[in-house]
Amino acid sequence: MFHGDRARQIWWSDVGLIGIAVFWGSGFALSDVLIQTISPLWLLAARFSLSSLLMGPLLWRRLRGQDLRLLGAASLVGVLLGLTYVVHIYGLVLSTPGKQAFIQSSSVAMVPLLYGLWYGRWPSRPATLGAIVTTVGLFVLGFTPGMLFNAGDALSVLLAFLVALNVMMVGYLSRRMDPLALALAQILSCTALLVVGAWGCEPWPRWEELGTWQWQALGFLAVFVTVIPFLVQNVAQKYAPEVHAAILLSLESPFGYLIAVFLGRDAWHIQAALGGALILAGVMVAESERWLPGRKDGTKEKTSGGGA
Repeated sequence: MFHGDRARQIWWSDVGLIGIAVFWGSGFALSDVLIQTISPLWLLAARFSLSSLLMGPLLWRRLRGQDLRLLGAASLVGVLLGLTYVVHIYGLVLSTPGKQAFIQSSSVAMVPLLYGLWYGRWPSRPATLGAIVTTVGLFVLGFTPGMLFNAGDALSVLLAFLVALNVMMVGYLSRRMDPLALALAQILSCTALLVVGAWGCEPWPRWEELGTWQWQALGFLAVFVTVIPFLVQNVAQKYAPEVHAAILLSLESPFGYLIAVFLGRDAWHIQAALGGALILAGVMVAESERWLPGRKDGTKEKTSGGGA
């Protein structure tokens, strides 16, 4: 069991990751609404441009003194992030927000596999068991009666893999460089990719035709679904191993589904309650290891990417 400052760091990292899941969950339905009036790539470009304008002045000095190789790696992670969001937005065009939230969260099953390949050893048993239980819950929750697998769902599977890869890379880099510098480098390179892609592939949107609520929704996406979550994720993953972080972030799926139902973008099914209960059970299993007596400080383990 952890004590003192270490326990507080772990507690706040867990709270932060759960908060991220709530905010990211809201992004599915909001994006689904906005792509009815803004083309997909320009929606992403506008969202991340606003995010860069907010983060840049606040965090620019954080880039000073950072290892150039690590900054280069962080920028590549940002390019991966941009590709991830392109897959996300086009998958959303062809699918529904609730369904994509379920399928994307299957990344929780991919992270232990990537972890084993990355570090050459498997994560701890509670973390692995928690990932398995959570994955079962996602399948129960996602494969509702009458659901058909389409091209958008295939893109969502690719999205899950890219999300898992991002969790691994952010976890690795956040323990080797300033997490806030990592977040800024990611956002800037991601924004550059999306702006170039939108400019080259889609016509200039008629921004003047957007209503007040659409600008408010875009601002919400930039601040509460991008800036705050990415800052929190990069700091939290410094204290939360990759598999553990993936399990907590999988709560994005039930939150995303509930918000989509509330906004009328998806229909409610009783099967979702069972799936959600299994997801919460998986989270509790994974969390148990961090607080049970006999657990030693994981600083050394975490530096090498140790499991939860």
